[in-house]
Amino acid sequence: MRWFAFVLFTLLLGAATGADDSAQAAGETLFREKVLPLLNTKCIACHGPDKQEGGLRLDSREAAVKGGENGPSLVAGKPDESLLVQAVKFDNPDLQMPPKDRLSEPQIAAFVEWVKQGAVWPEPAPATASDAPVGDAFTDVNNPIRKIWNGERLDLWSLKPPVAAAVPAPNGVACSNPIDGFITQKLVDAGTTPSPEADRRTLIRRVTFDLIGLPPTPEEVDAFVADSDPQAYDNLVSQLLSSPHYGERQARLWLDVVRYADTHGYERDEFRPLAWRYRDYVVRAFNADKPFDRFIVEQLAGDELVAGPPSTAEEADTLMATGYLQLGQWDSTAAIFQEEARLRADEQADLTNTTASAFLGLTMTCCQCHDHKYDPLSQADHYRLRAFFAGVKRRDDLVIELPAERAVIEAHNAALELEAAPLKEEQSKLDKEKESDKSRLEELQKKIAEIDSRRRHPAVTMGATDQTEPPATHVFYQGDFHTPKEEVAPGFVSVILPGPARIESPRPETTGRRLTLANWIASPDNPWTARVLVNRIWQQHFGTGLVATPNDFGYSGAKPTHPELLDWLALEFTRQGWSVKQLHRFIVTSATYRQQSRDREEARAVDPDNHLLWRQNVQRLDAESLRDSLLAVSGLLQKEGGGKARWPKVPDELLYAQPGIQEAIKGEDGGRMQGWFTDPPEATNVRSLYLVRKRCLPIPFLQAFDLPDTTVSCARRDRTVVAPQALMLLNSEDGIRYARALAERLLNEEKAQAGANANGLDQLGLAIVHRTFRDTLSRAPDAEEERLSLEFLKSQAEQHRTAGEPEAAELKAVVDLCRAVLNLNEFAYYD
Repeated sequence: MRWFAFVLFTLLLGAATGADDSAQAAGETLFREKVLPLLNTKCIACHGPDKQEGGLRLDSREAAVKGGENGPSLVAGKPDESLLVQAVKFDNPDLQMPPKDRLSEPQIAAFVEWVKQGAVWPEPAPATASDAPVGDAFTDVNNPIRKIWNGERLDLWSLKPPVAAAVPAPNGVACSNPIDGFITQKLVDAGTTPSPEADRRTLIRRVTFDLIGLPPTPEEVDAFVADSDPQAYDNLVSQLLSSPHYGERQARLWLDVVRYADTHGYERDEFRPLAWRYRDYVVRAFNADKPFDRFIVEQLAGDELVAGPPSTAEEADTLMATGYLQLGQWDSTAAIFQEEARLRADEQADLTNTTASAFLGLTMTCCQCHDHKYDPLSQADHYRLRAFFAGVKRRDDLVIELPAERAVIEAHNAALELEAAPLKEEQSKLDKEKESDKSRLEELQKKIAEIDSRRRHPAVTMGATDQTEPPATHVFYQGDFHTPKEEVAPGFVSVILPGPARIESPRPETTGRRLTLANWIASPDNPWTARVLVNRIWQQHFGTGLVATPNDFGYSGAKPTHPELLDWLALEFTRQGWSVKQLHRFIVTSATYRQQSRDREEARAVDPDNHLLWRQNVQRLDAESLRDSLLAVSGLLQKEGGGKARWPKVPDELLYAQPGIQEAIKGEDGGRMQGWFTDPPEATNVRSLYLVRKRCLPIPFLQAFDLPDTTVSCARRDRTVVAPQALMLLNSEDGIRYARALAERLLNEEKAQAGANANGLDQLGLAIVHRTFRDTLSRAPDAEEERLSLEFLKSQAEQHRTAGEPEAAELKAVVDLCRAVLNLNEFAYYD
């Protein structure tokens, strides 16, 4: 009996001990997986080793039990008495933590359960050396992103590699263009159908504006409408893609993304005389259909691909591409106020954030000061990417002259050296202290200076190179460069590749860091890059991307409306050699793109915002396309562009409103080129791409039509409809100049055609009205428009005669008609 009692007692004791061990293990698991990540991400910044608000530390159990000014924050087994639990539950209005980012209910429940179980807080395990690399967050529990968020945030759609879905065959019928298969299937599933194809006038205007940013000429419209060839539309697309204006249009959109400007920004906002070389490089790259992966690498690391001065035009372009690295703002006063460290930190942050947004659709700005609020991106990720740019040196002296011309320049300068040599020799023998030698010395100095003025210099570009020993990159506490914390090595996004990047220098004089980053971004294995570019091109043709937030493919951004189509296009884009022109062709030849834009009540009832694309979207011309169209129809547009930025006239009151420009006007800018350098009007009759983009003073006419800010990447321009736009078109000096040029052209051409029989507006009025509509809107006026326009011409001519302007009355009447037609919605919008 005694043995039985002893055995029973032993079994009960073992069961109790096992239960205690199980509870301890459960508490440790709860702490490690749920509580510790919250303490690290939500509490330690203000209650850790560096900062103790309210005298409280929460980086150890001992410190938490001790508490702060309000007393112990942790009472094991008693959540209701634990100030930590009270704070996270927000029950006490005077004690709410984290103050601006309340925890979710599951997170609060985890804290309550942990304290109830005894607030188990095991000592951290000692670090052990391991040769095994840490894997991605999907498969490796040791991945830092998985640890920070306890395996959450990993279902984000853009983290997953694109998958080639089978192309749908709606209602069992295969579509000739796969785009139409994906779009139509969703429409069928929603209970509606696509719209019919648009008429030919609409199609040529739509595709011409989309691909080259200019209106088709009346002759081009007539030829396309009359062309019965089944391949007429495909031929039109080929013609537009081969136009030099295609590169100009595409460049304008890309320059928005990389926040291009011709000036530094900040208070002085000095001119960058070499910035245009990057702009023209982008135009050439798109016209040549440079593979987009190569386009990426050249901008991020072109200098690491070229050893020394270029030997070919392609190598020269590769160096010009690095102008991308200088496009951010630059504060020339930093050195005056000993703020070089601040400027360097700002420049590096801006470059990192822009690169992530432009190429990857990632909002790295949001994790500059802390871990990302929504996406699986840590603060360390921002600085790991930043480390790739740590060695960047701004350069305005990168030689891009080719060998043959360099040899000519060197020979020319050598001849000048020979010419100056005897003068310099004589100069060296004279004594500047002797009165008798002073006159001759001055004469020699003038002659030598004149010879030096004839020296030639090789062409150079704005760009960047690398320091051979870049400074270390540290994570900044709360983003403050004054408080550097742990050092980080260059690395990619930790959710996928948490280890340090493997960097190989291509040459001793450069680190290879940026080339490593560029190759990773441009890899077909990168889940973001191809999707982001495909989405930008889709937005160009439909007004909205398949992802409505082109710079944000994260949780706070929009989800794709057609994820299978986006993936299919991304994979096809890389399979086609990253050809942007082929991507354009594929989209604009689809039936989806060629649909009418007319409203359909039954389809709108199913999809009121047209997310499913049951019709095409009406689009307004952007600022540059609107001005370019005005120049084109007026006959003023100079088709040749490129080169240095042109400076149109702006009102004096706007110039004097800018302190930097005011300094220059007074001659107090020390030659820093802070001013506004107005060109003659005819010199500015170029595409708006080639007009100066001055950060402190955007061109007023363009700004009225939603010109974007150039301090940050612009993913998608605003489209406002406000009164100043109509007033700018109707009454501004520019608007009247374009209307007058159009009127003079039409009147002169019609008079020349009528010859001696021309008899003013009584005879030419009808022809003028038809030409005005045809040249501006690509169509003839209807009967009512014709009647009203003729009456308007007659009335305006009479008013101008009555006002004492008989000789100019007819011209002014035609100007008034042109002003009216150029203000029609139909001119500013295309459907």
